[in-house]
Amino acid sequence: MKNNRITLLVLSIVVILSLVLSACGAKDDGPVTFSVTGLVDTELALTDMGLHNMEAVTLTLEHPKNGPTEYTGVRLNDLLAEAGVQAGATMLTLTASDGYAYDIELATVLSCSDCLIAFDPEAAGVYNAAMPDQSSKAWVKNIVSVEVK
Repeated sequence: MKNNRITLLVLSIVVILSLVLSACGAKDDGPVTFSVTGLVDTELALTDMGLHNMEAVTLTLEHPKNGPTEYTGVRLNDLLAEAGVQAGATMLTLTASDGYAYDIELATVLSCSDCLIAFDPEAAGVYNAAMPDQSSKAWVKNIVSVEVK
């Protein structure tokens, strides 16, 4: 009888701990939708949930063709800081899902506190580079990766 009580107590504790641990965070096992690679200390392979769980900001930015537009997303500099840009890196390549790529100097991006990887308001897992004070070519639609070179 005493062994049954101990077994029941242990099982109860295991169940409670399992419930508590599963409630600590949402499971993030979706596909990788955005990456930061190249000359970084830690390459980032983010799911849509992973990117959305980062600190996001909402800014009104001057798009070269569309004028003032509101964007919500993650600061590109925050992503680069998390990845840890290595010494000697000078360029970034922003690449879209269709293969379009745009090269931009790392110093230009580092001096841009409002450059974003913006969430597409109409489609989960789709992002756009919001690059104030840059040519419209830098505003990469459907961006999937940043390579640090």
